[in-house]
Amino acid sequence: MENETGGDVKNLWQNQQAEPIQISLAELHQKAQKLEQRVRWRNLGEYAASAIVIACFGFYIWKFPAPMIRFGCMLVIAGVLFVVYQLHKKGAARTVPAEMAFRTCLDFHRQQLERQRDLLRGVWTWYLLPFVPGIAVFLIGLFRWTMTLPHAPAHARVIIITFALTAAACALVFFAIGKLNQWAAQKLQREIDALNEMEKES
Repeated sequence: MENETGGDVKNLWQNQQAEPIQISLAELHQKAQKLEQRVRWRNLGEYAASAIVIACFGFYIWKFPAPMIRFGCMLVIAGVLFVVYQLHKKGAARTVPAEMAFRTCLDFHRQQLERQRDLLRGVWTWYLLPFVPGIAVFLIGLFRWTMTLPHAPAHARVIIITFALTAAACALVFFAIGKLNQWAAQKLQREIDALNEMEKES
């Protein structure tokens, strides 16, 4: 008798239907607006950081006489400009139309989530890789130039270790940025999955 009762309760629990996720048009519109604001502020931060990087490496072109260092700086600046172009082309914020039906707003919000997810998933190719040639040439040129200075022979070991640690730190930063963007892409995917599930249950 006890087992039968327990079995009935278990079957009832397993067979009960999950309550559909409910969201109003106003709430959906608000979510789309929040995404737009997040993307807009992220892009503004990236544009500001890009301007600082361009200014710094432009100063290095003037500061350092070695041709290899200057070439590395120019490659970094070219990489920054490429990243800014890709960010504007593929990741610019899209304004949410004021008047939208529920289904249209749902489709719009999902498309924007997918767009930003794809942008973050590809961060290794469009955001990180363009910096690699410039940073590599810049560091190698800076190392070679440093080794020609009068005090370099006496501190060669320290210089080598310093540049090795700098290169390792750059690689670690690149790896961390890539992983953080992958994590952010997964978070966006969960939002997309929730929208898809809600659409099925509606």
